[in-house]
This record gives sequence, C-alpha cells and structure tokens, in this order.
Amino acid sequence: MRGSDYFLFILICLISVTLILPAQAQQKDKKNNPSKKDTVNSKVDSLKAKQVSLEEVVITAKESKGLSTSSIIDRRAMQHLQPSSFTDLLALLPGGRSVDPNLKTANLIGLRQTGTPSSDYDISSLGTSFLIDGAPISTRANMQYTGGLTGQTDLNTKRDVTAKGLDMRTLSTDQIERVEVIRGIPSVEYGDITSGVIKITRKQGESGVEARFKADGFSKLAYVGKGFAFPAQKILLNVDFDFLDAKSDPTNRYENYKRINTSIRLNKLWENNTRDINLKSSLDYGTSMDNQRTDPDIDLLGIDKYKSEYNRLAFSNSLNIDFHQQKFLKSIVVNSSLSMQRDQINQTKWVQTDAAAILNPYTEPGVHDVGFLPANYTAHLLVDGKPIDGFLKVMANMGFKSGKVNHAILVGTEANYSKNMGRGQVFDPYFPPSKGMTTRPRAYSDIPATKDLSFFAEDRIDVKLGAHKFEMVAGARAMMMAGLSAVDPRANAHWTLPKINIGTQQLQIELGAGIGWQSKFPVIAQLYPDYTYMDMEQLNYYHNNPEYRKANVMTYKFLVENPNLQPARNKKWELKADFSMNRNRLSITYFKESMSNAFRNGTDLRIMDYKKYNTSGLDPDKITSAPDIKDLPYEDWRRMTLLSVVQNGSALYKEGIEYRFSSARMKKINTRVTIDGAWFKSVYQNSLPVYKMKDLVIDDKDFTYAGLYAENDGYIRSQLNTNMMIDTYLPKIGLEFSTSIQSRWFSSKQNARRSGTPMSYVGIDGISHPYTEADKSDKYLQWLNTNVSDELFRKNTIPMDIDVNFKVVKNFKDKIRMGMFVNRLFNYAPDYKVNGFTVRRTGLNSPYFGMELNFNL
Repeated sequence: MRGSDYFLFILICLISVTLILPAQAQQKDKKNNPSKKDTVNSKVDSLKAKQVSLEEVVITAKESKGLSTSSIIDRRAMQHLQPSSFTDLLALLPGGRSVDPNLKTANLIGLRQTGTPSSDYDISSLGTSFLIDGAPISTRANMQYTGGLTGQTDLNTKRDVTAKGLDMRTLSTDQIERVEVIRGIPSVEYGDITSGVIKITRKQGESGVEARFKADGFSKLAYVGKGFAFPAQKILLNVDFDFLDAKSDPTNRYENYKRINTSIRLNKLWENNTRDINLKSSLDYGTSMDNQRTDPDIDLLGIDKYKSEYNRLAFSNSLNIDFHQQKFLKSIVVNSSLSMQRDQINQTKWVQTDAAAILNPYTEPGVHDVGFLPANYTAHLLVDGKPIDGFLKVMANMGFKSGKVNHAILVGTEANYSKNMGRGQVFDPYFPPSKGMTTRPRAYSDIPATKDLSFFAEDRIDVKLGAHKFEMVAGARAMMMAGLSAVDPRANAHWTLPKINIGTQQLQIELGAGIGWQSKFPVIAQLYPDYTYMDMEQLNYYHNNPEYRKANVMTYKFLVENPNLQPARNKKWELKADFSMNRNRLSITYFKESMSNAFRNGTDLRIMDYKKYNTSGLDPDKITSAPDIKDLPYEDWRRMTLLSVVQNGSALYKEGIEYRFSSARMKKINTRVTIDGAWFKSVYQNSLPVYKMKDLVIDDKDFTYAGLYAENDGYIRSQLNTNMMIDTYLPKIGLEFSTSIQSRWFSSKQNARRSGTPMSYVGIDGISHPYTEADKSDKYLQWLNTNVSDELFRKNTIPMDIDVNFKVVKNFKDKIRMGMFVNRLFNYAPDYKVNGFTVRRTGLNSPYFGMELNFNL
C-alpha cells in the first residue's frame, strides 16, 4: 500500500471514530436513562420498520407505476421462482403460466399473444429488444440456417432463429438483479422494435461468494459469483460464471443442450462539486451447444450427427455524467457495445438417392453437362457465421420549469452496425447434404453490412393542480437505413387523482393512456437472400457402363430480392387504471395492437424454358460413347415454379385485458395474496395475395396453372388465464413458501374465413387472367377453385384446466438457501368433446419437480 493510501485510510478511521463515538455515547445514555416516550417511540418505530420490511418482500412480478405499462421482476422473485433460463421468468407476466423447460428447441418470446401459429408470424419475437445494462443483444447478422435441403427433415429447423429474434435459452438469470418487461408504449429512446423491450440490469456491488446448484428432471445448473468493493478507488467489481447441462429426455443421452456464461463487470465513480461521472464496463463471454446424434440401437450405421455451437464475446460501456450546478443540462449518457460471435453448425448425414440422381455443382446459369450422385454417401455440412455488431447511443437529459409545469427533455442519437464475416454454408458440391439442393455454397462475408442511424427526442412534463398530479411524455423517433426509413411518434399520459377517504383508509386512483408506433427493420438474411438454383433436367441417360452415361441440365439462377421491402410497423394504444389502498393494489390495462405489414415468406412466380431430349432411338447395346445432345431430337418444354420471397405480408392484431391484484401482507401470518391474469385475443392473417400451383394430368397431358388467392391462412386465438399465488414469509425461522393456482378458464382456436376462389390465374404462357364465374366449370380451370367447408372455420374451445404448483425455500442465517418446487402437484383437466369425439386429458400431466442449493459466504 502506498503512503498516500495509508494516510487516507488513517484519516477515514479518525473521522469514523469522531462520528461514531459520540453517537454511541448518546445511545448509551438513552439506554441507561430511557424516557417512557422514547421507549414507546422506539417500539413503534421498530414495528413500523418490520412491517415495511415484510411488505417489501415480493416473490412475484410487480406492475410498474411508470408511464409505460411494464412488469418488474427483482432478484427476490427470481430466487423464489428457481429458474433455469430466462424463459422461466415469462411465467410471472400477466397471462403467463409455468411450463416445463423445453431446452431442446429455440425458446422465442411472444408478448401479449396466444402462441405463434407458424413461422410467418415470428415478428413478435424478432420485434422484441433485449437490453443488458443498456446494450442491446443484436441478432441482425445471424444466418445460422441450413437452406436448400430437400426431401429430408433437417435437424436445424427447431433450433434456427434466423430472422426470429433471440433464443432465450442463451440467457441465464443468476447474474441478473432486476428485469423490466415493457409491454406498452416505451420511451422513444428504444427503437427497432414492434412488440416490447426487455431491460436487464445485472448485479453490481460488494457481495460474498454466491453459489447456486440446481437439479430437475431435465437439467443440472451450477453458478458462482462474487462482488468486490474498493472504496478508496470508488470501484466495484463483479465476476460471475454459470453452467447448464440439459437433456431433451432424461433417458436420451444422444440429444442435449449445454450453456456457459461468464461476465466481468466494473463500476467506477468520479465525484467532485460540479459533476459525478459513473462508468460501467463489462466483458461477457457466452457459449451454447446443441448436440444430437443417432442412437446406434436404432441406426446401426450411427453416422447422422448434428452440433450447433454459439460463441459470443461482448464488450460494453455505459458512461453517465451528472451535473450538479447546471440548471438546464442535467446529465449526459453514452452507451456503447461491440460484440463478436463465432457460430458453427456441423452436420453429418447419410444420404441415399434414387437411381440416376443428377449432380450439378455449377453456379452459373445456362446449359451444363453434369454427372450422377452415388447411390449412397456421407455428406458433411458446415455453416460458419461470424456476426459482428456495433452499437453507440448518446443521450442528453435536460430540464426546466415553466410556471407550475416541470419539463424533462430527452434528446439523443443511436447508431448500429451489423456484418457477418463467416464462410457461410460450406459443403462439397459433389457430395451435397441432399439431392436436388436449391442452393450453392456462399460466403457470408460477401454480403453487405447493415447500418442504421436514429434520432429521438421527447418531453416529459408533470404539473400539480391542487391535489391532482398530471404527467405526460410525448416524443418521436426517426430511423434511417439504406433505402428504408420510419418515424415513430409516441405519447403516454398519467393522471393521479386526489386521495379518497373511505373510513380510516385512503383510496388512491391513477389513470393512464398511451398511443404509439413502433417499427422494426429487416435483418440481413431478409435484405440479402441467397440465390436459388433450379436445375431443369434436359437429358438423363443412365447406362450400365459409366463411360456411356450422360446428363444435361438447364440451370436457372434466381436472386429473389424484394426492393419494396419496408420496416414492419405496429400501432399500439392502451388504457389503464391503478387502485391502491392500505398496501392493497389493483392494476388493469386494456390494449390494442395492429400490424399489417410484418415480414413473411411470400411467393414469386417464375417461368422456365428448357429442352427435353429423346433417347428412345439409342440402342444401349450398340453405342460406343456417351450420347451428344447435338445429335438427339428434342421438344421444347416450359415449367412454372414458385420461389420464396420476403414480403410485408403478415398481419397481426392483438387485443386484451391484463390485470393484477396484490394484497397487503396479513400481519399475523405474513401472507400475501396475488391474483394476476389476462384475456388475450390474437388474429393472424396474410395481408398480401399468394400464388398456389396446381399440376393437372388430363387426357394424358400435363397442365400447370397458378391461382392468385387473397387469403392463404388465418388464425384466431383467444384465452383467459388467472394465476393466484399465496405466499408466506416467516423471517424468524427463515422460511418462505408459496402455492400458486393457475387456471386457464378457456382457450379457443379458429381458422379465419377465407375463400377457395382465386382472384386471377396464370397459365404456362405466363399471362395473368382474371378468374371468372365461368372458369369454375372450365375443364381445366375448375380445379383452381376449392369449395371450403364451413366445418373448417368452426370454433374449437378447450375448457378450463387448473394446475397447482408449490415452492418452498429455507434460509439458514442468510448463508445457505435450500429450495424445492413441484409444478402440477395437482392437475385438473377434464375430458371434453369435439365434433362428437372425446378428447381425453385425464392423467396426461404428471408433476414436474426440482431442487436447488444456494450459498452466500
């Protein structure tokens, strides 16, 4: 220790002794000569402190009293929940429900909705932003998909999150101190969203060694962390590490998921008379691995293997400058982050082909003489991605007073950069992962980067008019990307009414409303799609002598870009009310959301011309060489195909009521009752017409037509959930336990109305014609019209079911915590009938349990 440090240490000790000794002497004097008034006051103060302390113990989510509708989940609630990944926390939101962890597939978020009926509606998860200590987790440059595979089920399908958002399996909860889930209209500070914002604040400050070990039927988890404090340097340092090993089935050792997360976080403070500077820096590394291979007892070859590995290194900074003496400029905030990933999919497949399967390794369009695939072979596929994401946000907080109105002004700018430097899909074109592949190897590093710039400003006012208090925030966010732009205005208002006396209690009523627009830019995979290769077989002459074999194809190379692609845009509005009296609180929110231009894969019609060579005149016993197409007769053929193109073609409409009631703790038994739930109605439809092809064989002749239909799919989903939690906290014996009764009163599914009649049709000539009433009786065109039965649109309602869950935690002197949980300790799910058939649910839901051990040393 340096001399100056010794001097500072001695000075702090002297000041402490100077301040503490007189205070202790005064307390000792009061203790030796206490007055009756002092004794009474002391007891009252002690009881009040204990009551406040008990009231602050919340083991479920809390509704924020801010202008925007959001839920707060703190560390205490997470500890009681005993989660394995971030996905488990969603059970605490209104309308949420505890479910068994499913770590064998990607976990995507869906706020304020009833599931996702298909991948065409993944905008809900893509449009949710995850922020960790102010820095976003970007998924723009993720391209870990295995495209172009045909005829086989791909192992990556259930794990692919390209253009779907963040896989919540990768987020652990042990490093988290607090989570805010903004479901309503957020500040204009937050952009590139359509659904909501997840703000994650991690642990900061000094702590002992914390360790957690959890085991359940599917996974094992271990965590260790510690916080260090250096008061002289005004530095806080936190270090964390966690590991998760999960299996899809406890009896299946051939499919598992592993996750490792580690973090180092530094908090440095500089203080003087004019300003405080606070710098928070973090270095994070995370990796996860999906593994799946063939069970040798099922497949004796044991060749098929799949491994997906995700590695992310991120460096983030948050600089906050608070000014003490400035009347107008209050603070400046600078957030920045740089993340680098190395993601790989390694897949080995045993491929079996049909006889005379053609192999075309060429990447240029035109006519090619090609070879044949082996009857069977082992194929290897590598998908190599290296996303790089940069983020910078600069904000200034200003304020002034105009009469009785206080203004808090926020202005700022934000820039984002995303680029993938990976090798892309790498495989031997002579041994492709499947026959008839429609893609070729492409380096991701050849794809341009995406860059966007945003500007935002808002004014927050609050004014007191007697006993009334009114708050309002209004602002706008302008976003720009190459060829794309959007402006999102947003506003929230909050009115606090005077307290109403009811007996000896006072009722506080607060009312709120908000409206706003939120926009999400397309990701790299949507802006720069892969080439699609179509190989039209012109000649396929397979001879017993390999030297006499000949195959010829006409290759078409399509780049199906959509120059008209626009940001997905969601309009939200909501009304809410909050009632509180004597620590009892009831919150109710009604909301509506409408988005008609979300991203989906639409259809693009293409016509391809090629030749069909006739080899019937060849005698296989007399030929001495492979046939030459110049010497063969042929016919001109034409084929129609539908290609996939990203469009603004999905519509999502959400409506619902969210509610939460939280009682005061009953004093004698320290018990609180929390009732929350939601009614959700979600409508999913396509908003752009789509082509559907019809191949016909009439009079031994082939015909192909494509009809353009206004509706392709449509789903109406609704449900009503109520969760009642009864939790008891007994600090004297270090025990807390809760019983939650989760009721799904009903859930319904219904297909939206659609017509089976096309608006127009296209023949093999490529010319579009309107589809008329007369075409319904045409020999060929009648097959484009489908009579859709009303039974298809019948509403299917599933009656109520109830789950009872139990959790208990025992504290040993705040050093050791032992927890146990049982989900579905009791389950009530009666059988019901659909169209005269009985659907049996009795006995299908068995209990799911686990336990954990925590140390705080």
